[in-house]
Amino acid sequence: METRTTTIRGLAFDVVVSETTHRDTRGVLFYLAVVVIRERKTGIERVARRSRLPGAGAALARDVQRLGVRALDAFGS
Repeated sequence: METRTTTIRGLAFDVVVSETTHRDTRGVLFYLAVVVIRERKTGIERVARRSRLPGAGAALARDVQRLGVRALDAFGS
């Protein structure tokens, strides 16, 4: 199993994208991406989104880096 964590630092909060992948010789057996919003002042973490679509975590991390907070507007508050 391989876990890749991407942390995108912001002014008020950090976005942590954790992607877990399990592969065998035939391909991907398991994929899970979890997006967590962590407040910098209090350290409280809240799960914003989970996805089992391969590549979803990397795509969201790329969107947050490109668009900033606006990429997270769809998740609500």
